[in-house]
Amino acid sequence: MGRSERQVKEQVEAEVEGGVEGAEAAGHAGTGDHGSGSGSGGRPPGKGAKTKKKRAKAAEAAKAAGSAKSGKSAKAGDDGPGSAAEEQSATTRLPRPRSDPDAARRPEAPGTGPRNTEPQSTEAQNTEVQNTEAPDAEASGAEAPASDAPPPAAPPIDPDQPTAEPPPAPALLPPRTAGDVLLDHLRAEAAEFLAQAPRVRDGGEDAAHRMRVAARRMRSALRTCKPLLEPGPTQALSLELRWAADSLAGERDNEVLLERLLAAFERLPARSGTPRARAAVERRLRGGLSSGHTTALRALDSADFEALARQLAEPGLGLEFTRQAARPAAEAVPRLAAKAFRTLTTGAEGLPLAHAAVAYHVPVPLSGEDDEAWHRVRILGKRARYAADLCAPEFGAPAKSLAKRMKAVTESLGTHQDAALAAEVVRELALSPRLGGAAAFVLGELYTVQRFAVAEARFTFASLWPPLRERLDEVERWGS
Repeated sequence: MGRSERQVKEQVEAEVEGGVEGAEAAGHAGTGDHGSGSGSGGRPPGKGAKTKKKRAKAAEAAKAAGSAKSGKSAKAGDDGPGSAAEEQSATTRLPRPRSDPDAARRPEAPGTGPRNTEPQSTEAQNTEVQNTEAPDAEASGAEAPASDAPPPAAPPIDPDQPTAEPPPAPALLPPRTAGDVLLDHLRAEAAEFLAQAPRVRDGGEDAAHRMRVAARRMRSALRTCKPLLEPGPTQALSLELRWAADSLAGERDNEVLLERLLAAFERLPARSGTPRARAAVERRLRGGLSSGHTTALRALDSADFEALARQLAEPGLGLEFTRQAARPAAEAVPRLAAKAFRTLTTGAEGLPLAHAAVAYHVPVPLSGEDDEAWHRVRILGKRARYAADLCAPEFGAPAKSLAKRMKAVTESLGTHQDAALAAEVVRELALSPRLGGAAAFVLGELYTVQRFAVAEARFTFASLWPPLRERLDEVERWGS
């Protein structure tokens, strides 16, 4: 291949690969290295003019391609000075192919034809430039080159647009007052009281007992927190609750005594008078259980109970609070509870605890003459326990722990009361003229068993009380 033809080939390939810059570079190289046709490397006559025409056409095509690219850059957006040149430079970054003088002697690859070295039309040149800039990655098996385009800029901030303010901090709740604690406790017990009423009507198991306990808890809270309440409405509500509890007492008391004495008969030796003695006990207590249930139903169907139920369903239970109810709960409530525990301490110290602390002490308290003093301490113990229950939701673990210990104490005193009442029922039956002989003897044995149960309950209380007494002084410090 002659040198002039090689120059033409290099110029055409430069125009295809590099655009305007490559074409101009190739043109200058041809002029500077070989001259214009004179000298030792000049072109043969006749071919120079043809070569000049081809070169002019190629230059015009390259200029047209550059103008089209400049127009596209202008439409896409003005990125500052030199944007068109940067786009053209990005196009010319592809490596320039070298001319291989041995290409003519190298065998062609299968499926490829001879390379066309003739200059192409403007449309064909543009197509080849585009194919060169974006080669088919799937066909070549290589990944497409990463884009050099800058990341999208963040949207501009409008100074006139108001910025979103952070959400306000949650407002701190005011400390709970003594009245809040009392009212929450009363509402919970009132809900339990009203929920058990339908079950009492249906003869539900343990319904009368649970309803009665709820009434006692409300009365105890009203007494413990008396300084927080106006006396008029408080006294009226307390009297209504007492009436309701007394109306339920007959059914519950006879139910407990019947269960206790029937179990005691099972532990006694079988004697000839046992069946008759057992029948007398059942007749007495089942009759009281039936009449007690009738009394309870009559009370639940009365207008007085309907008015009480409406009052307990009110948010404030119809009560009026004093100024002391507005004091912080941590300051007022522990002091009120501590007063209930001091009252219990005074009552317990009046009991014969030294005598009761000796197991199976002789003589056994068979007469029951001091049962009332123990019953009084039982009532004070229940008030103190209910005061601890009142404080438990507000003061947590210390109040719950003390309430648990108080439950064990009051249960021992409750067993004392049940055994004392059972002994009294048996004594009355044994003195009946309709019973005598073997049946009366069996009832005498039953009486003695219940009195020993009284002594055992006193021993249990005497064992539990001293360690509990040491903890009562901490009640006033619950709120600190």
